[in-house]
Parts: sequence; C-alpha cells; structure tokens
Amino acid sequence: MKKIYIIIGIFFILIVLLLLIVIGTVILLLGIGENPAGNIARIDIDGVLTLQPEGTYPFREEISVEDYIEALDKAEMDPNIKAIILRVNSPGGEVIASEKLARKIKEVSEKKPVVAYVETIATSGAYMAIAPANCIVAEKHSIVGSIGVRMDVIQYYELMRKLGINVTVIKAGKYKDICSPYRPMTPEEKKYLEHMINETYIDFVRWVAENRNMTVEETLKVANGKIYSGYDAKKAGLVDYVGTEEDAVKIAQKLANISHPMVVDYTPHIYTGFFNLMSSLAYSLGYGIGKGFGEIWIETHTFYPPSVTY
Repeated sequence: MKKIYIIIGIFFILIVLLLLIVIGTVILLLGIGENPAGNIARIDIDGVLTLQPEGTYPFREEISVEDYIEALDKAEMDPNIKAIILRVNSPGGEVIASEKLARKIKEVSEKKPVVAYVETIATSGAYMAIAPANCIVAEKHSIVGSIGVRMDVIQYYELMRKLGINVTVIKAGKYKDICSPYRPMTPEEKKYLEHMINETYIDFVRWVAENRNMTVEETLKVANGKIYSGYDAKKAGLVDYVGTEEDAVKIAQKLANISHPMVVDYTPHIYTGFFNLMSSLAYSLGYGIGKGFGEIWIETHTFYPPSVTY
C-alpha cells in the first residue's frame, strides 16, 4: 500500500512539473502582460552593457542590450507613446553592445523625443549610448563621461616560470597568439593593438562630437577618460541640464507637446524565482533538443580576445 502512495505522489509531482513547463513555455512565447496606458515611456538602463549576460539561460537575471533595443522598438511603434525617458545607471560595457544601443537610440530620437536622465552614472559606453538623445539631464552629483577605450591583456608567464610550468604553442600565422598570456608581448604587437584601440577611440570621439553638436577638437578636450559630476558635465557640454527625474519628465512633455504626461514603465524585466526557472527550463530543453538533432557543433581555430570595453 505504501508503494502505491509513493507511486501516486511521484506521478502527481511529475504532472505538476509538466504543467509548469507547459505554462512557462506559453509565457515565454506570448510574453508576460502588456504595457499599461501612458504617453511617456520610461526605460531603465542599468548595469554593464552586454550582448550576452553571464550565466546560462535558465539562471539569467541580467538584461542585455538586445532587451533594451526590443523595449525601444515597442515604445517607438506604440502610437500612444509620444516621448521616451531613459533613466540611466550604467558604467558602460562592451564595445559592440554600446554601439548597437547608441545606434538604436539615435534612430528612435529622430522619430520621437528621447530624454536621457542620468540618475547616478552614465560613463563610457553608457554615455555613448545616450549621446544622441534629444536632451540629457543629469543629477548634480551623478557621474558622467569617462570617454575612452581600454584593452585588458592578462599575462601570467612570470608566475608560470616561477612554478616551473611551460607551454609550447604551435601556430600558423604570425599574430595567431597575439595577447598570449604565456609570453611577453612584443613591441610590434603592442603597437598594432594600440592602433586598433586608437581607431575605436576616434570613432567614439566623433560619435560624441556629431551627436552633441561639438567639434572634434572640443570633444577631444573632454574625452581623455576623465569623469565629471553632473554639474561639471554641463559646463563641459556633455549634458544639457542639471536636474531631477521630474525635470526630465517636464522636458519630455514640452518636446512632445503633451498636455497631461503619463509615464509608463517599458523597462524589460527578467522574472526570477521557481516559476521562471521552470519556464526557462522548458525553453532550454527545447533549444537543446533542437540543437542536438539539428547540428553537431565543432569549435576549432578559436581566438580568445582580450577584454575591450568603453
């Protein structure tokens, strides 16, 4: 009799898990809810800007740049939304992620007024992203700027030598092991990488100059990696106003000619908890099975680049 109860209990648990997976899959496909009515969309841009957040999909709790772009698309296409406020708390991030978000914000700003509100920090790639906004408002003691590019190359050949560890690299192609942690970088390699970084830096400077109505020479004076308070950023020409979120709403209202502003949250969300785990698990299982039957993935000749960030 006891075995029967155990079997029934296990069967019941499996049914519940199956229902959760099915419901979770439907939610993933259809989305969770609709944006409530409003005429000003607010999108929070928080944390490091990345294309692929760390962690596997079921346990992802970070928002990617692709999520922000999707939110901007929705706000752009919604006829009820007349203006967009970007509430920024980001130190920047990956080069490509920052550039993709910047291009999207520029695209949207040419169709609807976009006001960027720097609540705590908008530096590096985050500043690049909001530079095309129609107006930038920053809190007096927020942090703005840090216009520059960096590349981090980790090398531990000295430690390996002390530990008696040796690595033999067999390569075809002169620069195939550039940035190798197993040996010192040659002056020629360093010069080559510096050239790449300088090209990226000049593109950053030109982007800021173009979108902030500054000359390249004026931008270069403030684009030395230095950070500014919101107050000093105003004097440097990097923001338009020193103010609060309420000020940002008033500016958006004026730019969009809105009589009664109603702010609605368009920020993409990652739903956490057991229910989200089940729904995400369903997606991951389906994706994994599809990959298993659809192809055999072989990775070879891989180059692991150093970290390059804004």
